[in-house]
Amino acid sequence: MAKNSPNSFTAIHVGSEQISLQIVEYTSLDDIKIIDHSSRSVGLGEETFKTGRISFSAVSEICELLKGYRRLLREYGVRDYLLVATTAIREAQNQAYIIDQIKIKTGFNVEIVDMPQEIFYKYVSIFNIVNQQGLTNGPEGLLFVDISSGGLGITLYKDGVLNYQQNIHIGALRIKESFDKAQRDSRYFHQALSEYIYSVIEPVEHEMRRHDIKRLVLSGTETRLLLKMLGKDPARLVYISLDEFSELYRQVKSLNLPQIMNDFDLTEQKAEIVFPTIVLYKQILALTNAAEIIVPSDHFIDGVTAIHIMEKTRAPQKTVIEQQIISLAHTLGRKYQFDTLHSVAVEKWSLLLFDCLCRISGLGERARLLLRVAAILHDIGKYVSLRRHYFYSYRLIASSDILGFSETEKQVIANVAYYHSTGTPADNDENYAVLSNEQKVMVSKLSAIIRLADAIDRSHKQKVKEADFILKGDEMIVTVAAEDDISLEEWTFVDKAEFFEAVFGIRATLIRRTG
Repeated sequence: MAKNSPNSFTAIHVGSEQISLQIVEYTSLDDIKIIDHSSRSVGLGEETFKTGRISFSAVSEICELLKGYRRLLREYGVRDYLLVATTAIREAQNQAYIIDQIKIKTGFNVEIVDMPQEIFYKYVSIFNIVNQQGLTNGPEGLLFVDISSGGLGITLYKDGVLNYQQNIHIGALRIKESFDKAQRDSRYFHQALSEYIYSVIEPVEHEMRRHDIKRLVLSGTETRLLLKMLGKDPARLVYISLDEFSELYRQVKSLNLPQIMNDFDLTEQKAEIVFPTIVLYKQILALTNAAEIIVPSDHFIDGVTAIHIMEKTRAPQKTVIEQQIISLAHTLGRKYQFDTLHSVAVEKWSLLLFDCLCRISGLGERARLLLRVAAILHDIGKYVSLRRHYFYSYRLIASSDILGFSETEKQVIANVAYYHSTGTPADNDENYAVLSNEQKVMVSKLSAIIRLADAIDRSHKQKVKEADFILKGDEMIVTVAAEDDISLEEWTFVDKAEFFEAVFGIRATLIRRTG
């Protein structure tokens, strides 16, 4: 294949309301051509939210559609694909059986995407669009609000960094299914719905009030519904004024279901989603001083494609997104009043140690990013208690939303923080026992690294200004330069080197440079 000839990739999304396929050819993230696209409406979300399961008749319907997609991939000669499932299958009690049936009947492997990942996929694609349009350059904040059938993601970008991220289990379809038909038909429904939504999203209000937010960037399936009701054609970026939205809200508020169906030419299924969607948008707007709403054209499946291409081509945008993830970790650290200078020092020495070991560690770039975030956040448990701070670091990390990481990756980060100073990872620790064997090995390796990095700044005074890391056979020599006495660092390093040797089979030695 010629150097500049395009590669092919297929993204397939099994969602709550539709199943979609997108086949693209690409040479880079800025050179993507959609060569085929297909979507089919489904009602999987309603089944899951109502019964907790997806019926096998619905699964059979999914499989028949996916068989057609499989034939399409063969026709185009596409071998590189990713089939992802979100809320409906993710929350179905019979998830394992569904995945098994899809594998047996279609040959497709299904990747279940958790809510933080789902929001991240969309954020990456949409950030790329607004960045290209120069909307990220000003000092005012951009609030990215993603609303899916079952989830709400709120991400605040300001001054080149991520200042806040929160994921909430509330979405248009989930809200609708929280009320029965009689309740939705009640004349008190609007007030009850508004109060219900506010009670769920109210905890983010304080953070929103702290920032000057210029624009609200909306994403999610229901944005198409919003544009249709406003009479706007989908485009790469659609701008909606507050007056336009307020008028739509006023209009919808005065209509019943048949009137909404008639006035906006909607099916009953779509019309039932209108009120929860519009009220949710209204409540989020009320938390900010945003002057404008932006609706990008990209959706979840575009994010799946974008991230895949970023990884395959090592696009510069990948570094930009990773820096935003790191900025969010620092924001979280500040929230819990971490020791900034110590955190930066441990981050620095951890990465240098990791890079020194790259030839023999068996760990890749993703593990390096997990280590980096763990190094930044390893001490945040001291905000809760100095005693057993490692335990509280684990709890705070595991319960926080950190954009860019799946729940399982967040467990790895939290476990590395848990073992950053002491203890031997073992299955009698509940937090460690839940990990896969691969994750357990990774946690042990990253914990061994972060312990040595923490030892180099044991006094929290950054005495070590420079360090050289050299791997020779079964020994790693760390040569440091320091003007002050580093006896505490030297003694601690010797103590922590024991676990490092047990994990890597390498003896670590700290030497102070003289002269």
